[in-house]
Amino acid sequence: MEGFYKFDGENWYYAPNFVYAKDYILEKDGNREETDGWKWYDTPPQEYLIWKFNNENAVLNDKTVTNEETN
Repeated sequence: MEGFYKFDGENWYYAPNFVYAKDYILEKDGNREETDGWKWYDTPPQEYLIWKFNNENAVLNDKTVTNEETN
């Protein structure tokens, strides 16, 4: 999944085509220079995929516990 990715030390952010901010604009077909932590990737960074996998599993585990507690 190509696009702009940013890690803030705790969470990952993803923007597929552009990032518009007060002081800069990053675009898929324009400026892709790394800015303010945003970086263009042709494929998702490995760290993002691991973070996403771990967070999805944490949410699934939370839902499972919640469902068991309500029954």
